[in-house]
Amino acid sequence: MCGICGIFNLNRGPVDERLLRDMTTVLEHRGPDDYGYFREDGLGLGFRRLSIIDLAGGRQPMANEDGAVQVVFNGEIYNFQELRAELQQLGHVFQTRSDTEVIVHGYEAWGDEVVQHLNGMFAFAVWDSRRQRLFLARDRLGIKPLYYLRHRDTLAFASEIKSLLLLPDFQPQINPQGVFEYFSQHFIPGASTIYQEIHKLKPGELLLAQNQQVTVREYWRPQVVAVPERGLQAWSEELLWRLQESVQRQLVADVPLGVFLSGGIDSSAVTAAMAAGGHREIRTFNVGFDVPKYDETRYAQQVSRHLGTEHETFRVTAEAAEILPKLLWHLDEPLADATIIPTYLLSQKTRQRVTVALSGEGGDELFAGYTHYQGMVLNRRLGQLPLSLRRGVAALAGHLPSFGVARLGFWEHRLERILASSFFPLFEGYTRKVAFFQPEEQRRLFSPDFQAQVAAYPYLGNLWAVARGYPEQEPITQALLTDLKVNLPDYLLTKVDRMSMACSLEVRVPFLDHTLVEFALSLPLALKMKGMHTKYLLRRSLEAWLPASILHRRKRGFNPPLEFWLQRRLLDFAREYRFMETLAETGYFNVGYVEELARAHVQGRRNYARQLWSLLVFAIWWRQVRGRGKWSG
Repeated sequence: MCGICGIFNLNRGPVDERLLRDMTTVLEHRGPDDYGYFREDGLGLGFRRLSIIDLAGGRQPMANEDGAVQVVFNGEIYNFQELRAELQQLGHVFQTRSDTEVIVHGYEAWGDEVVQHLNGMFAFAVWDSRRQRLFLARDRLGIKPLYYLRHRDTLAFASEIKSLLLLPDFQPQINPQGVFEYFSQHFIPGASTIYQEIHKLKPGELLLAQNQQVTVREYWRPQVVAVPERGLQAWSEELLWRLQESVQRQLVADVPLGVFLSGGIDSSAVTAAMAAGGHREIRTFNVGFDVPKYDETRYAQQVSRHLGTEHETFRVTAEAAEILPKLLWHLDEPLADATIIPTYLLSQKTRQRVTVALSGEGGDELFAGYTHYQGMVLNRRLGQLPLSLRRGVAALAGHLPSFGVARLGFWEHRLERILASSFFPLFEGYTRKVAFFQPEEQRRLFSPDFQAQVAAYPYLGNLWAVARGYPEQEPITQALLTDLKVNLPDYLLTKVDRMSMACSLEVRVPFLDHTLVEFALSLPLALKMKGMHTKYLLRRSLEAWLPASILHRRKRGFNPPLEFWLQRRLLDFAREYRFMETLAETGYFNVGYVEELARAHVQGRRNYARQLWSLLVFAIWWRQVRGRGKWSG
């Protein structure tokens, strides 16, 4: 796991050595063990290394025999040993035991098609000096990040935006579309970022730069492929075999390794697959919260006892939110998920014990684990009731007295939103479930001037684009694909990558082995959702490995007690970070509406924790992070 960056002056002008070093140094947290540079006319590559495989021999940039091909690479190639043997049969000579070298010789053998041979998580750059050509690639599922900027005659790229902000003649401007999408989804999806001119290379994409031309194309997309019917037992056996195979592939490392074990199905499945594969002395780690209702450490401890792991638990309290500004600097962009705090603290503690941790991301998207899929099933059933009845009950839920009891007010608000989503077609109802501020709320949230700036942008356009790309699929499958293509890479994997790499910890995600993903996409929906039961096949398959109390407990997710934290600390945060003043300073908001949300939440009449957190995060980002490359707290 590493940090990479580079500069390609399309006019062949010289690359500033000091700038290249600064861009590389700011990524030191991603790779504290080593660094390297390569420069020739018009081109510079920078690299920071976290040593995982071939500790002595895997230095980068890495070249072929005559130096005509140079590679910088962030990630892990899990099938590198098989590819090495294949390339040696083709006559290629290897100098190291590193997985990076299969990209070098793979590019020589297969050109751009090298990406089709790789099993892993990766973002890399290949400089082909013979063709004067720069080639960038990002893995199929978007596990590893890659950003790029074309400014005048310069193309620059980096693992994190902060590196690009150091370009001396680039003055970053806020992207109104990024702000609009952030307050629609609580993160910024697709190729956009919070800055104009800076873009993400999306999952499964390549970028080619040659002869002053820069092009981006897709090399992989999820495909829902129907396969012959078979019995439940056959499906279960293949699922367990593929999961165990993926986990075993991802255990290759020359450094200590552990597992993030929350006690949920996905992380428990990864840990159980390690145990089933004969792996002994498994180290597991999790984090708990100071509000008992949200603390699930007992489930992780139960799984640990069942599988015989060496387990450690860490605690997080509301005071942990004090580190939020630094975490937002690591993220570069606003991302309104309070779990960045426990994810960072868990990574920090875990890094004191191991260098690599396996995690369960991807299981919900592949096997239908989220409650909003249940909501879609419920909406399908509610849709059979008269519309007038649903509207009447929703209106009533919005006016029931809460008697000053915060939980009662919050549940009434949730009931109101559930019923309101049933008024729409099924996929649109899904989009409203996963959104933060609905269009009617945004009309009150945004100032008239900002509304005019963003009027042309489609609401949740990235979500609807996925549905349009799979018109033959039914709405729940479209929602699964949307979560896989948008929410997973741009939200969950971004969070995990930045918070773990801030601590120089590599996190691997076995559920996102692309062969396992392709298998999951071939499963009939009825094996994922059975009535209101989520992850049906996965739960049934894991009965041989895990206790029923783990497999059949209600999903909560890795959520801190945000509503309680904000009830207790909102006023403190508001004063400390000049919350309202900062929002007013941006010119984007109707501050009076924000004050209404805050009063309703603090008084327990409505649960606006997610909305208020998104506003607080944006205000802190605006005041303390915006436009910064280097950090000064």
